[in-house]
Amino acid sequence: MMPEKLLSILGMLAFAAAAVASTNGGDSYQLYPLDLLRFEVYGEPELATELRISGNGDLNVPLAGSVRVQELTLAQAQEKIAQVYRDSEIFIRPQVSLRVVEYSKKEVSVLGQVGKQGRIELPAESSAISIVEAITAAGGFTRIAKGDTVRVTRRQTNDAKETHITVDVKALIRGSGGDIFMVRPGDVIFVPERLF
Repeated sequence: MMPEKLLSILGMLAFAAAAVASTNGGDSYQLYPLDLLRFEVYGEPELATELRISGNGDLNVPLAGSVRVQELTLAQAQEKIAQVYRDSEIFIRPQVSLRVVEYSKKEVSVLGQVGKQGRIELPAESSAISIVEAITAAGGFTRIAKGDTVRVTRRQTNDAKETHITVDVKALIRGSGGDIFMVRPGDVIFVPERLF
């Protein structure tokens, strides 16, 4: 094998390993509008740049245009962009690398019978937190809270429709409520008052 070809293969392997490493630890993180990403394509240094995800969840990728990446993991977004390049016949076997440079600010609102109503900011690298964590961050339930019928209002990402979900948070706290309910950025949690 020619030394140049061997060096090229080793370079491609190193780039692929770096792309995988950039997604490790963030395998479950879902991309969110206004996240800032470092974008690279192996062997195409002139395309390397930082890109911000638009408010509607699209990434304006060099040579390919707008690609929807909201709610994808880094690995899924890399593959989707590579597929767009292949389908458009821009590159034959592109190796795309994405890395989060700056996480966008993500919040949920907690209203009603909690110690401190308002917005709760999610940890920077998180795309969701449990409803118990959100209520705890808001000061917990007041003594007159009805914790078994907490309502979560969630706006669908694809349209303007809202979904209303009722969650028995008291049962979750006791450990008898089944699966942990995760709240996402933009969710509004309302804790009603108990009727005596």
